[in-house]
Amino acid sequence: MTQATGDVKLSPLQIAQLAKAATDQGFDLSPVEEGGWLFCRSTQFPERVWLTNADGGYQLACDSQRLLDELAREGLSVDQGASLPTNAKGTVHLAEYGELYQLLGRVAVLAKIAPDRLVEEFVAATQSLPESTEVERLVKQRVGQDIFRNALIAFWQGRCAVTGLAVVPLLRASHIKPWADCENNQERLNVFNGLLLAPHLDALFDGGWITFDDAGRLVKSPLLDDVAVQLLGVTSEMKLNHLAEDHRPYLDYHRQHVLKIA
Repeated sequence: MTQATGDVKLSPLQIAQLAKAATDQGFDLSPVEEGGWLFCRSTQFPERVWLTNADGGYQLACDSQRLLDELAREGLSVDQGASLPTNAKGTVHLAEYGELYQLLGRVAVLAKIAPDRLVEEFVAATQSLPESTEVERLVKQRVGQDIFRNALIAFWQGRCAVTGLAVVPLLRASHIKPWADCENNQERLNVFNGLLLAPHLDALFDGGWITFDDAGRLVKSPLLDDVAVQLLGVTSEMKLNHLAEDHRPYLDYHRQHVLKIA
């Protein structure tokens, strides 16, 4: 694959085209050309990207291994052996401008819902709220749960993590390790401590009637009989659409402490 190098310059038209896609998708700081790449940043998050034209298509490089890993789990091919801009960890090649445009939006979404960023959002939204009574504590909890739900909708792209149901008002934000059991706000607001589920799966998961193994396969409680399973439409073939390494400690907790076994 032909890579951008310091000897290659982007044309004014290429710069304008790449800059428009980046700016539209939240990379709002003025882009800078660096050795044939357009360096793009945002005031909303620290992750950075570089854009260029290559082989009749486009490339997006990123300095966040976390974001690149998530893009790979979502089915994109991440090249980490390519010639990269300084500080970039990997690149994704795209054939069409529309694909680049959409990918920039996805990168921005994933950056905004990083665990630390959600905690910052929660602190900013609740710092003026009192917490001296149970009602006031519940109000703060509700704010946190709304932030968590919105983050899960963004992470799972508005679809049930198992069935693919895309009717967002019906979907439920399920904590894997329950809110009350979490040790701090980092756990409570971590997108990897949550699944976006259809209502019946949320009720079953929250109640410990089903869980998921480390491969994402659905596991039912031994207390859930075959008749109930059939009526609920739950099958052993069901599994999470994709699973990150960061999900696994929370799923282990769910299997050990939430799943009904007796």
